[in-house]
Amino acid sequence: MIAHLVKCMYAEAAHHNPHGDEGAQRVHGHSYKIEVLASGTPGEIGWVEDYAVLGTLLKPIYDQLDHAYLNEVPGLENDTTIHAIERWIMERIDPRPEWFDGIRVTIVGDCRLKLIPLPEDNFEHLPDRLRFTFEAAQSLPQLEDGHHCKCLHGHSYRVEVGVQEMDQLKFHLPAIYDALDHRYLNEVPGLEISTCEKISEWIWNRLVAQDLKPTIVVIQETPTARCLYYGE
Repeated sequence: MIAHLVKCMYAEAAHHNPHGDEGAQRVHGHSYKIEVLASGTPGEIGWVEDYAVLGTLLKPIYDQLDHAYLNEVPGLENDTTIHAIERWIMERIDPRPEWFDGIRVTIVGDCRLKLIPLPEDNFEHLPDRLRFTFEAAQSLPQLEDGHHCKCLHGHSYRVEVGVQEMDQLKFHLPAIYDALDHRYLNEVPGLEISTCEKISEWIWNRLVAQDLKPTIVVIQETPTARCLYYGE
């Protein structure tokens, strides 16, 4: 019996691609999903290896990527593409355990405007919504020294928006997406403090300015953290 294991970690990082299109050349960010792959025959206790060991293998490397500006990471200055990040990680795993089967890096967001309808959720008391993602960088310089969010980093933001006239919403979201995607949010007027709370309020106010009646704005910056905003 050969079993295959996957241990996931998420790195929130900023970068720019000097060889990409106009959007990619701007400072922006992503939530990177980094997977450690393992395979082998389960031993006496039923494991190929402890998942904690898979995480420990990656941890010193992960710490250099998470909440970082990748173009300032030694070895990634000139190439921060997915393939370059995978290669960079692989070069730093030495020695490689017998069970080690590789590294896989992907971006969590859609990397394009893709509007997905979400139905009313009675459990969480959420109305009908449209969901989309955008890729952006941010920093929170107002925080104390040593806080990991103070430095330049990035996220694949997941946004959910509800309004009273849902059939009109799809016509207004592209402008909001274009204003946020592949940007350094601190440079966007009104988002100098670019917390989830402030981004939610910023989107809400943009909808109100278009004579829409928003019911909710949800901002999720990592797979485990989100803000729900219902207006004043």
